[in-house]
Amino acid sequence: MATKKVIPTRIGSDLKSTVKFLDVIERRTLGFRNSRFGVDDSIAFKLYNSIYPFHIEQKRPIPTSIGGIFNLEFSLDGKLLVAACEGKQVLIYDAGNQKLIHNILDAHLNCVNCVRFLNDKHFATCSDDTSIKIWDIRKLKYSMKTLHGHSNWVKNIEWSEKDNVMVTSAFDGSIYAWNLKSPNESNMMYDKVFLMNGLMRMKLTEDGTKMIISTTNGFMIIIHDLNLLTLATDLRSFRPSLYRLMQISDQCFPVGTIYNYLFSPTRKRNRIEFIDDFPDVAEVISSLQIHPHGWCTVSRHLNSEETEEWTCVHDIQSRDPEDYKDSYTYINEEFPLEADPDEDSNIRPTDLWMGYISLEEYSNHNRDFSQVSQNMWENFQLPTMGILNTGLIGVNSSFNTYFNQHPDQRNKVIRNLPRMTHFVKEENVGKGFIKELCFSADGRVICSPYDKGVRLLAFNEHCHELSSCVPENPQQLKTVIEMKDYHKDVVVSCKFNPVHHQLVSGCLGSEIKWYQPVI
Repeated sequence: MATKKVIPTRIGSDLKSTVKFLDVIERRTLGFRNSRFGVDDSIAFKLYNSIYPFHIEQKRPIPTSIGGIFNLEFSLDGKLLVAACEGKQVLIYDAGNQKLIHNILDAHLNCVNCVRFLNDKHFATCSDDTSIKIWDIRKLKYSMKTLHGHSNWVKNIEWSEKDNVMVTSAFDGSIYAWNLKSPNESNMMYDKVFLMNGLMRMKLTEDGTKMIISTTNGFMIIIHDLNLLTLATDLRSFRPSLYRLMQISDQCFPVGTIYNYLFSPTRKRNRIEFIDDFPDVAEVISSLQIHPHGWCTVSRHLNSEETEEWTCVHDIQSRDPEDYKDSYTYINEEFPLEADPDEDSNIRPTDLWMGYISLEEYSNHNRDFSQVSQNMWENFQLPTMGILNTGLIGVNSSFNTYFNQHPDQRNKVIRNLPRMTHFVKEENVGKGFIKELCFSADGRVICSPYDKGVRLLAFNEHCHELSSCVPENPQQLKTVIEMKDYHKDVVVSCKFNPVHHQLVSGCLGSEIKWYQPVI
């Protein structure tokens, strides 16, 4: 039976352009530059507007046991594609002919969540089995190293070229920096550089100067002027979720306001900034990607009722300190009087505000991972919580000493600058599964999973670079092309080739689709 051919929906294809590819190629072969303004924009629009999917007959049958394709990653030279699969497997393709060349069976003990190339020969994978593995593309029979440190599902791998370390994050709320120069995994050195409740995703900019964190609490964190060596010390007792609660409840707590200095625009190392402007009330910010030039982030989130999904673009560039001049509020509250030292010291006041999760609790909490649905945060179970004292009740000498020296900080709460530039509403399908977005190599286009297909989104209808079309107010992303029914199940991952205008997408039904421009 012949399959029905689905024609992609192309938006804006009636735009007129006098640019001819043959003319451009001829001038380039003669050594001439394109002197006409806007030639690059016209070429980019034509390329992205002419992307078509194509079918590949695989000589090697793809096993149905691979499950969903949770993550896709090209090698640095764009010649290989590696897929992280729900069924504990890792697939490796030749990106030139789109053929499956290797399948790593039982790469992990649970679903594989993320793949990251560290250089041209080595890549890392992470899993819900709480481990990270390092692989050599030339010797795939066994992994080079297996790294243990996280105590819950590991969801993210980043590589800091600046510090020459691998950085990972997990649902235990921790971020680790790994020194891979150790000769074996038994004495592998790692540092816990950050810990917070509700951590969802963590990304580094290409130059390693910023860390972006998305959360399950409806806000994101920018750490400007990132210094991984001092991050753990600088943010040792800072609790972002508690500070966010102060912002939305208009209340002050000494345990939060004592860290106002971390938000100071004059701070030169590990400066904190929150992002909280979304087109609706965001809840779980599940997917996060950084623009290849480090200009902005693209994220995907659910609202609090889990009835809507949105893709949003936020500017993350450093701003003029003057922009932060009035970004704070003073909360007029009367603080409780300090306790009389002559009174009975055995009286212990009650001060309950926020629970926190200890890593020791995670380590001692034995879960049967085979009984939970992979990649689904709705099944994520929290252990018992501890108590955090706000410092409002009772005598706390450290708070009193600090606020005696900085009285202007006691009831001051930092407010967040608006940073959203673009947004678009998504199809609310595949409930519970994370849909991984991606940028094109030039940063002009965002590929977004769209039901059983993908769509390409641009900052404006002409496919301009963001730097030339920054809006004064948030604008809706423009659809360049829509390919909605090319998979047999909901798409949860996509990736652009870093070298060519090649695109791939993966779905929950063990299927990978390839796309390329057809001029």
